[in-house]
Amino acid sequence: MLHSHKAWKYIVAWLWLGMMVLGNSTCWAQVQQASANDVPVDSSISPGGELFAASYIVAVVGEERVLVGDLFPAEKVTAQMIQNPEFQMHLRKSLKMSIQQKCLAQYFVNSQATGKPKKERDDIRAKMMAKTAEIFRTKVLPEQVKRAKLETEAEFIQLLESQGTSLASMMRSFAEQVWADQALREGVKEKPTVFLDEMQDYYDQHPDQWQRPSRVRFRIMSAVFSKYPNREAAYQAIAEMWNQVYFGGAPFEAVAKKLSTGFSADEGGTIDWTRRGALKSKPIDETVFSIPVRALSQVIEDSEGFHVVEVLERQNAYQMTFPQAQGEIKESILKNKKTLLENDYKKKIQDLTPIWTRWPEDIPGSRDLSEIL
Repeated sequence: MLHSHKAWKYIVAWLWLGMMVLGNSTCWAQVQQASANDVPVDSSISPGGELFAASYIVAVVGEERVLVGDLFPAEKVTAQMIQNPEFQMHLRKSLKMSIQQKCLAQYFVNSQATGKPKKERDDIRAKMMAKTAEIFRTKVLPEQVKRAKLETEAEFIQLLESQGTSLASMMRSFAEQVWADQALREGVKEKPTVFLDEMQDYYDQHPDQWQRPSRVRFRIMSAVFSKYPNREAAYQAIAEMWNQVYFGGAPFEAVAKKLSTGFSADEGGTIDWTRRGALKSKPIDETVFSIPVRALSQVIEDSEGFHVVEVLERQNAYQMTFPQAQGEIKESILKNKKTLLENDYKKKIQDLTPIWTRWPEDIPGSRDLSEIL
């Protein structure tokens, strides 16, 4: 069973072996020796070749190899795909992001044990692996099973396998993401400052960003044609709803929940803020922007059915003033500054990491993979 101590012992051990690779200092001779038994590039991608296409090496980051199967579902990758220019375009884009993340993850793991005796370094890495595996097992995996709308972890594993991936691959990606994120948090601690003149300049330079279109909140009850035997029956249904609210004094929301066959019936027909022109139904759009607030509309007909609406609140189009926009502007500038700081740090760590790739032109400072294969 997946939850058994024995099973997780094996998984942690697998992750530990991966970390041993990350933890070693990079050595040119070691990398060359590790690659000495590789099959030539052409053999690895030849249609009908012996090598599984997903094992095609596209980069070496530190001492960690990056395979096509690390970037795309292994069982779905074919030799023909690898040779396809369009697929290569997606492959190169995914590889750039993967290299950046691997550099950060490796740097973080190594930084936790730098300058310590070997036994202590090994203990630190082992504890990191165990902690990450436990988080994955107790928090990430159950949530993924739930999102997939499955009952058991075994079913989720089967789903992963049907998609050409595995639980081990998923956990490895999770661990790498966790360590990369932690590297960024520890490496970028500077709190950017935003000045008033910066915000004013931003406001002046982006006038269109402060235009706010008309918008409305309303309730709707519907008699959808497809829910009734004929058009007449649908009209009788909407007329009954209208009568209960207008003449009977029944709350619109209660009638909508009870009788409406529209998609928002369970919410009492409530539709949150919607801008002019965003509604699929033009007759409804025109009505909610024309009738008085809190007034009950007449019966509206469109291609889907009959409807009655009640406007709860409406705002006319306007332009936000600078004071109104300050919060949004500050958030945007802070985000941009933080992104710049993070990008600078990512570049710094990437420059410190030996990288060999099949497309060195994509990664400044990297070397051609052919040098070590």
